[in-house]
Amino acid sequence: MFNASLLCASLEAGEYQGGYLLGDRAYSCKEYLSTPLLNSNTVAETNYNSAHIQTRNCIERSFGVWKRRFACLSLGLRTKLETSLLVIVATAVLHNIALVKSDYFEDGVVEEKLVEDIILPNVQHNAGGNALRRSLIENHFR
Repeated sequence: MFNASLLCASLEAGEYQGGYLLGDRAYSCKEYLSTPLLNSNTVAETNYNSAHIQTRNCIERSFGVWKRRFACLSLGLRTKLETSLLVIVATAVLHNIALVKSDYFEDGVVEEKLVEDIILPNVQHNAGGNALRRSLIENHFR
């Protein structure tokens, strides 16, 4: 879904500078998308992977709340892709409106668990992405 988005196209075109996104191992490491290392060989690399996982888990927990608020997202949408995209956007907007209005979704205690990355053998990283990740590790995790 991300790869087909306007955001991805804008990032690929270099329209946004000075920041980057975090992705899991299902995505290629690119100049704008930092992914975890498959194998960490140094303390700095281990620290980077740990920080990456902890940060992504905050987002994954938010997705979990969103999916519990709109169960159709958890069950899988059985609609055409165009319709599914509209449902996803509509539920995101409604969820954000609820948060602005302090309508928090409570359905019990949510257990924190580490997100398991999907490991795809054919993910191709690029030199710019690897340089970004190496720079992050060297400048912030030593």
